[in-house]
Amino acid sequence: MGRVNQLNKSPVSPTIPETMNVRATIAATTTAALIPFAAGAQDFDSPIALAGDWLPDDPHQIDYTKLPRVVAEHAILSDVRDRAGTWVHQHAYLAHHDGRYWAMWSDGPGGPIPDITPERHRNVVPHHDLAGTRNSFATSEDGLHWSQPADLTGPPRIEGYGWIARGLWERDGELLALASHFDAPGYAGLGLSLEAFRWDGAQWVAHGTVLDDSMNNFPPKRLPSGEWMMTRRDHLRQVSVMIGGTKAFDDWRIHPLAAYDGEGRPEEPYWYTLPDDKTIVGLIRDNGGSKFLLRTFSQDNGKTWSKIHRTNFPDATSKFFVHRTSRGYYVMVSNSNPRRRDPLTFAISQDGLVFTKLFYLVGGRHVDYPHIIEHNGHLLVAFSGAKQTMEVMKVSLDELETLTMPESVAQAKPLAPVKVSPQQPPSDWIDLGDEGKTLYAAAELVVLEPGKPTSFGLATASGEERVSIGIDETGHLTARLYEEIVTGPKLEPGTRHSLLIRLHSHQKEPDELFIQLGAPGEIPDEPENWTLSNTKGSSAANLSRLVQPRDAADSAGFDKVRIAPTREGLVTKQGKLD
Repeated sequence: MGRVNQLNKSPVSPTIPETMNVRATIAATTTAALIPFAAGAQDFDSPIALAGDWLPDDPHQIDYTKLPRVVAEHAILSDVRDRAGTWVHQHAYLAHHDGRYWAMWSDGPGGPIPDITPERHRNVVPHHDLAGTRNSFATSEDGLHWSQPADLTGPPRIEGYGWIARGLWERDGELLALASHFDAPGYAGLGLSLEAFRWDGAQWVAHGTVLDDSMNNFPPKRLPSGEWMMTRRDHLRQVSVMIGGTKAFDDWRIHPLAAYDGEGRPEEPYWYTLPDDKTIVGLIRDNGGSKFLLRTFSQDNGKTWSKIHRTNFPDATSKFFVHRTSRGYYVMVSNSNPRRRDPLTFAISQDGLVFTKLFYLVGGRHVDYPHIIEHNGHLLVAFSGAKQTMEVMKVSLDELETLTMPESVAQAKPLAPVKVSPQQPPSDWIDLGDEGKTLYAAAELVVLEPGKPTSFGLATASGEERVSIGIDETGHLTARLYEEIVTGPKLEPGTRHSLLIRLHSHQKEPDELFIQLGAPGEIPDEPENWTLSNTKGSSAANLSRLVQPRDAADSAGFDKVRIAPTREGLVTKQGKLD
């Protein structure tokens, strides 16, 4: 059984009348966006998705400790935090079917982060989406006391593959569990398919392929037309919608939603219908690093969509979910703190366009990937903690509606601006999911004294490090490629070196990382035998940033780091990238 904890309601600052108030500075330019679409004022270009007198001029300056606290009951379905990052729980989904609550999630091996102690790993996300990942499920009568987790999918059908949980779909009285079968690690790449499992009253049985080359984000919902629709990504990360599902569970038509290309980096899209029962909102995570949600609209049941625009709703670059309650208003659960996936918040909107309240649900630690269902006057929210727990929060709608906003939730002392990555990585960078792409890097190195590791990494736009070159605590040169680490020669403290790095990507085979040491001040030539090579790791991530890891004791050892598509291109590069 899961643990049940009662959360206390936090004190709330003096409040203002609960109306759709908006700062005068933005009201004049966004009036149309604040009127429900049913009134006929449709401003597809407005960036306003969060508004209120309490909101700082810069939504990235919200003090999340000042938000009103949601009263909720809490239960943990499964907890693997004591396995030191070797196991993962993520991708939470819920349903209420046949008198019971149902939960499903991705359940599989994790990759521990190097130099993280087991105690610290309880709140540090391990590597995930690895080969061998299965899906598990549990059931509950009340949403708080859950059965023991049990296997749903069985092992992956192909060696080196995994299952990603994709949601529970009630169709024609049956409960289907959706899961994407993928060539690990990461979903991008050939071999992707969306599969269904059916509950036969006693167990889950394979039901068939929903659609090849597909991974949905949440299970299907009914369109105003009566057809089903869900958002979809293919093996190239292109974002579209699947429409159909009425004639058969595997009968779908594909319509483009957004391109993962030079115009942006849309990821994990979600859709819902506005009160006019005609206009569909598409909200999208921005992997381009803006730290705001993106938005698009459709008025023909998802067949065509307006141009994507960036909103002013802050986001940590994480998965979110929007639910329209039975009482008419909308609740969005998300990681709205742009600096980290902490806390999960509730945003409330009357019209589905502009959210005018923001509440604190759960935090003080890494929490992400939520889902909401409503039943019997309550919201049930599922999420994972550091991708190592599966948890739920049960929230009374009556209690939720008593919360009001304080006069201000601005930081007392403004924080440094959120570092915003470019919408599109520079052309020099590569995607490790592509075949045959090469990236070169160069750096200057001063080996620090023993016990002071130093490193730099190549990461995605959202900061997920995929490649790391460094000196460990013992003074050895290291090369990490995703979860695989290779250790090279020991270097004397105080010595100076130049480095040449070559990174070569593959779709089906492990990627290749090579390092060559040379005399300081001169970029080494490409050798026949490299100082250190790592041909074990594999990742489908798109690289676009240089980062210094948080856990490095001293990051001063590396200098003049630059990247280029060729070794010759490094010679013309100067200085340090960031």
